[in-house]
Amino acid sequence: MSQSDGFDRKSFLQSLLLLILLVVIAGGMGVYVLSDSDIDLAYALAAAATKIDLAYPEEIVWDDLIKSARDAMFDRLDRYSSFYEPVNFESLDEEMTGGYTGIGVTVVDHDEGLLLISVRENGPAGAVGLLPGDIVIGADSVLMVDLARRDAARRLRGPEGTKVLVRVRRPITDETFEVEITRAHIPFEHIPFAGLTPDSVLYIRLYDFDPGASDDLRAALDSLLGDDRPRPKGIILDLSGNPGGLFLEAYETADLFLEGGKFLVGTNGRSFWHDQQFYSTGEDLTGGLPMAVIVDRGSASSAEIVSGALQQNGRAVLIGDTTFGKGLVQGFVRFPDGDGLKLTISRYYFEGGVYLNDFDSMLHDTGHGLVPDHYFDMRRISPFQRTLENKLLLRQFVGLHLDSIIDNIENDRLDRRWLDSLAAYAAREEFVYTSPRTELAGELVRMAKLEECSPKTKRLADRIERLSRHNDLGEIYQNQEYIMRRLKQIAYENKYGVFHAYREVLIRTRPEIAFAARILLGEER
Repeated sequence: MSQSDGFDRKSFLQSLLLLILLVVIAGGMGVYVLSDSDIDLAYALAAAATKIDLAYPEEIVWDDLIKSARDAMFDRLDRYSSFYEPVNFESLDEEMTGGYTGIGVTVVDHDEGLLLISVRENGPAGAVGLLPGDIVIGADSVLMVDLARRDAARRLRGPEGTKVLVRVRRPITDETFEVEITRAHIPFEHIPFAGLTPDSVLYIRLYDFDPGASDDLRAALDSLLGDDRPRPKGIILDLSGNPGGLFLEAYETADLFLEGGKFLVGTNGRSFWHDQQFYSTGEDLTGGLPMAVIVDRGSASSAEIVSGALQQNGRAVLIGDTTFGKGLVQGFVRFPDGDGLKLTISRYYFEGGVYLNDFDSMLHDTGHGLVPDHYFDMRRISPFQRTLENKLLLRQFVGLHLDSIIDNIENDRLDRRWLDSLAAYAAREEFVYTSPRTELAGELVRMAKLEECSPKTKRLADRIERLSRHNDLGEIYQNQEYIMRRLKQIAYENKYGVFHAYREVLIRTRPEIAFAARILLGEER
C-alpha cells in the first residue's frame, strides 16, 4: 500500500481490518452486530478497502482515496459542515483570542504583491509610516508576487514581538523602500463607529459577532449613555452585511437590550445536549430607547439571532431587506492529529417556535430569513460601482491626491472638476467598464452575423452596441453622487481613520441611516 507524505493516519487500514476481525471473533454475535445498518455499512467499506489494497494492480494513493470519501460524506450535508484542516483550526484558535498577531493592515491582491486597503491606527504598520495605497512587494527577501494572497498575507503574520523586513512600493511618490516592523497582537475591531447622527439618534455599526463583540458593545453603550450626556432620541444598531459569529456573543448582545425573563432564542438538535432555551438575564441598558436594527441579505447567523430576538419581543423594528436565512448552529470536533470537523449540530428558533430553517432544511441550508418591518432598498452598489471598487480605482486615485481632496472637502470645493480628473486618470490606467447591457448588445451583433440577417438588422445591432458603449463611457458622471461620497469617505479613512469617515461622511450620507432615524422619530410611515 502506498501513502502520500501528507497522510499521517497509517493505522487507517489496520482499523478497518480490526473491524472485520472483531466481527469474525464475535462468532455468533456477528449476526447481531451486522444487523445494525450503520455497522453493516462500515463493514462494507472496510471490506472494499481491504480488497482494493490486496488486488488493485495500480499504485494506490490512499491519501487521495480517503479525502475523496471524506469529501463525499460532506457533500451530503449542509454547506456549513466541512472537514477542518489543522490550518483552519489555527485560524479558529487565533479568532478565539479576540485578535491576531501581525502588522495591522488589511490587504487585497495586486499585480505587484499586496495592496494595503487600510492601516490600523496605532498598529505596527501605522507606527512606521505605512499608508493605505502602499503595495507590499516583499517580506524577508520573499517576493509577494510569487505567492497566493493567503500565503503572502501569512508572511506578515508571526509570533508577537518578532520582526519582519517589509519591502514597499508607494505609487503616490513612485518610491520603493524597506522598513522593519515588529509584529504585535492586533485586537479585532467589532465596532468601527458609535455616535450620534445629525438627528440625535445613537447609531452603532457592528461588524461581526466574533469574541469580544458583546463586551465592546456594552462598553460603547455605557460610554454614550452616561448620566452626563444628553439622552439620544433612539438607537440604531446596524447589522447590515454582518455575517454572524459566535452564538454566545449573539445571545449576550440581545441580552443588553431586554429586561430580564424574556425568551431570546432556543436551539433544537438531534442530541438533547443541544436542546437549550436562552432567556434575558439583566436589564435594558438603554432604558427602553426606541430601537431599530438595520439588516439586509448579508445579515446572517448570529446577526439574525439578535435581530429575531429583538423583533419577536417587540423591542426593535427591523429596517432594510430580508435577512440571509441561516438558522443553523455549528460545533467543532478536533481529532488528535490536529484536523477535525465543523458540523451543524442544531437549529435555532424564536418565540412561538419560529424557525428560520424548515425541519427538512439540513440539506436545504438557506431558510426564508427575517422579514423587515420597514422595507428599504439596500442594494447600494450598481454593476459599474462594483467594477470601480474591484479595480481599486477610487482608492488609488485618492492615494495620489489625498491632501488636495481633504483640502477641497474642508473648503467645500469638491466639485465636478474632480470627476473630470478621475475620468482622465481612469483613461490613463486603461480602466474599461462593459455593462451587462453592452455585453447583451455585443451578443446581438454576433447573432446577427451568424444568422446572416439583413444588412438593416446588422446596422441596427451595431448601432445599439455603439450607443451602449458610449453610455458606458459616461458612467463616471452618471454616478456622481456615489463617487463624491466615496472620495470623501476614502480620504477621511486614509487621513484620519475609519471613525472619522463614519462621523463626517457615512452617517450624514447613507440613506438607510436617515430612513431608520425618521422611523424612530415618527417622521416616516
